[in-house]
Amino acid sequence: MKKISIIGLGDVLAGDHGAASHVLDAVANDTADETIQLAFMGKDPRLAGGMLYAADLAIIVGTLRLAGVPGGMHVWNDRVFKTHAAWMAKVDPAFRHLLVALARTDLAGGFPEKLMFIWIEPQLTEGYAISKPVRRAIRRAVGRIFQELCKLDLATVADAPSVLRWVPAVASLR
Repeated sequence: MKKISIIGLGDVLAGDHGAASHVLDAVANDTADETIQLAFMGKDPRLAGGMLYAADLAIIVGTLRLAGVPGGMHVWNDRVFKTHAAWMAKVDPAFRHLLVALARTDLAGGFPEKLMFIWIEPQLTEGYAISKPVRRAIRRAVGRIFQELCKLDLATVADAPSVLRWVPAVASLR
């Protein structure tokens, strides 16, 4: 039996920084497989190790300003993440906590077989609204997660339209 862990990072009261919670909601609504574990850990992923341990696929979703266009999406593997880990840990304590959780998982001999990071470039950083570019990025992130689940035979092509059309309720307010 496969173990899939999807972890969201961010702050739902800081505008687009709450995008990961919407991504996780969409995935939860469109998948009913008990092998998929979802957790929005906000700004404190210290306890992520339990979800990461011995996962066949671990996906971490969050927002990160990388001097790109708002709503831009960056997909990293663990090698790219390690390259950027030092400056990320200085920028945000949540990343430092995530690094500690990953290190503990590795020391325990249960580093995920495949580790993927999905970062969305934020535009709004206050309130609870999600900007239009980030709403589009949320749909793309859900689609990217869906692609990974299809590769593991945990989702079918028939499920794709509902996943890709999903729009967060908060974001749809104009």
